Amino acid sequence: MKLSDYVVDFLLKENISRGFFMIGGSVGHIADSCASRGLILHTMHHEQAAAFAAEAQAIVTRGLGLAMATSGPGATNLITGIGSSYFASIPVVFITGQVNTFESNLSGKRRQVGFQETDIVSIVKTITKYAIQIQDPEMIKYELEKAIFISKHGRMGPVLIDLPFNVQKSDVDASKLNSFIGSEEYKKLSKKKELDLVILKKVADALRDAERPIILLGHGVRLSNAEENMIRFIEKTSIPVVVSLLGTDSIPNNHPLFYGFIGTYGSRSSNFALANADLILVLGARLDSRQVGVQSKKFAPMAKIIHVDIDESELGGSVTEWLSVNSDINAFLTNIFPFLHKSKDRNEWLEHLNWLKKTHLKVPQNIGKEEIDPVDAVSLLSDIAEEGNTIVVDVGSNQMWFAHGWKAKKGQNILTNGGMAPMGYALPAAIGASLSRNNCPVWVVTGDGGLQVNIQELQTVVRNKLPIKILVLNNQSLGMLTQFQTENFEGRLTGSVDGYDSPDFVKISRAYGISSEYLVEKKDLKEKISWLTNQKGAALLDVRIPITYWVLPKSRHSTSVHDMFPYLDRAEYKKALKYVTPDL
Repeated sequence: MKLSDYVVDFLLKENISRGFFMIGGSVGHIADSCASRGLILHTMHHEQAAAFAAEAQAIVTRGLGLAMATSGPGATNLITGIGSSYFASIPVVFITGQVNTFESNLSGKRRQVGFQETDIVSIVKTITKYAIQIQDPEMIKYELEKAIFISKHGRMGPVLIDLPFNVQKSDVDASKLNSFIGSEEYKKLSKKKELDLVILKKVADALRDAERPIILLGHGVRLSNAEENMIRFIEKTSIPVVVSLLGTDSIPNNHPLFYGFIGTYGSRSSNFALANADLILVLGARLDSRQVGVQSKKFAPMAKIIHVDIDESELGGSVTEWLSVNSDINAFLTNIFPFLHKSKDRNEWLEHLNWLKKTHLKVPQNIGKEEIDPVDAVSLLSDIAEEGNTIVVDVGSNQMWFAHGWKAKKGQNILTNGGMAPMGYALPAAIGASLSRNNCPVWVVTGDGGLQVNIQELQTVVRNKLPIKILVLNNQSLGMLTQFQTENFEGRLTGSVDGYDSPDFVKISRAYGISSEYLVEKKDLKEKISWLTNQKGAALLDVRIPITYWVLPKSRHSTSVHDMFPYLDRAEYKKALKYVTPDL
């Protein structure tokens, strides 16, 4: 059989029934095999968008994503999306076409031999778990099995298979191909560490003895499919919970033990909760500088930190940890249940957390009477959204306004990007999520800057008749940069205001055939949000936000993460740090 046919049959057996791509000459055979053998390829209008769509596909299906591109510019246009899925630990299979092996620059002596030839494998080595060019057709089964195994094993991530044109069209005997599964390499890579029961007992005893424990949930909870076990664990131990930005949907936000999201742009109350804790159980969060602050030595100064993560390299990398546990989150939770103790009375601790939650709400900002508060707009949309909905959020100020305004409900899937953090993520990711779940409705929250990066994908929305509802928080600037430049560069707004502008999104989306409206005044907020939610197909609401509305509160580099700008009166700050020396 033709090798490209074999590849498609293999992918179908791995339950990859669709993928995202842009056609090009060097990927012609594999694309044609998809068409003839029933693997649906959705055409995007930029390879970066195809990569983001495939990342969303993997997230919402809890399986593998698939993106394809031709050689040269097609392959290099995938790079941001490859990096995005790598830093987010998402298992995506990237397949790139390549020039014929007989016209390749195999010696490396020339810059380029074949038309559109680019050594994509070397370029992406540092942002994939595995990348290989197939030069010997007899190795196709081995390399496909190996790539997919590596993608899903341990800390997940993307892999790339580069297929030269003549290799794609070569003939192979499927019954005689070598297999990776069962090989010595497979056996070596399959070895798993067993959880130490002594360590599990130590964790359980520490949780029992703590007076002010708190759990920090990160992205790893969802990646390990641990949400149900997580709820059982929380309710068994009665320990309060905070979340990272990417851990927002790991627990319904109306849970009585939920206390908000943490970090540089998090809420005061959740950062104060960590600062006051005497024990923090970190589950699947990296504890990077956006979570613990640049002044990491001042993070949670009174707490024993127990860090559980599937990636051993993430343990102990940012803060001093009392105990580091290298484990998949779901496996850790499953195995610790027999060791857990009855929870102790921590009423005083919970009372303080509840006081923090009620006292430190939104930071008031100086906006006009009829100007729209973006957090209020997001909050209103959140109230309307239903359990199980999918929400995709772009990068920038809109992302943080979303985090402050959205209240995740049971089963909601919130997709956003906090590692690579590429503007332009939301629209193509929403397309990937919708198409991968039978054209399901998807909410999009984006900004004017992010929407412009992949605005061409509005055509993909229309072509596929997708019920994607887009809320554009439009401050006609690159708001997070405007805030940063105002604070640091004497108000010089190079590129964020000066030299930047945005088009009329309503006119543009109507030109694509998408229902669109403006929201300019606060008095129309409920009516226009209701209009957006009631549209049967795709719709866009352009919400005008004052350029002076910033992301607040915000931690600064010179202070601890819980001492956020605008700074609290020191008496109030001391009261919030009830259990801690206030100068920390």
